[in-house]
Amino acid sequence: MTVSAQLCPHCGAPLTIVSGHCSFCRVPLAVSVEPGAPPPVPPPPPPPDPGSFSMTVDDVFSIKGRGTVVTGRLASGSVRVGDRLVIIGASGTHPTECAGIEAFRKKLDSASTVGETIGVMLKDVDKSHVAPGDQLRLAVP
Repeated sequence: MTVSAQLCPHCGAPLTIVSGHCSFCRVPLAVSVEPGAPPPVPPPPPPPDPGSFSMTVDDVFSIKGRGTVVTGRLASGSVRVGDRLVIIGASGTHPTECAGIEAFRKKLDSASTVGETIGVMLKDVDKSHVAPGDQLRLAVP
């Protein structure tokens, strides 16, 4: 099926190709893109385990002499200083380590309150390796 064909091959419903699924019958679509079209957007990272640390990055800061700090809301799980983490984003995955945690200008050893806004200082990460919208998760051992 090409992008120019506007009907689902399974149910015949009109298509708006956004997610790769027919919005009517939810059947996955195999879409071939016309030559010269931009490459397809990579799929989002898989959802985290409910008990595993996950945070979507809201902002990124580079603090001279200290390192890179990302801020965001704790989506699930908990994180401790020293935990091995992974940044999952459009530029790929980057392993890192939690060098510090702050919430409301207080230094913490750990954070576990879902919905809390926290800042996580990342070890050995340049500001160019992380962007708003990236996921910060515990690294799989």
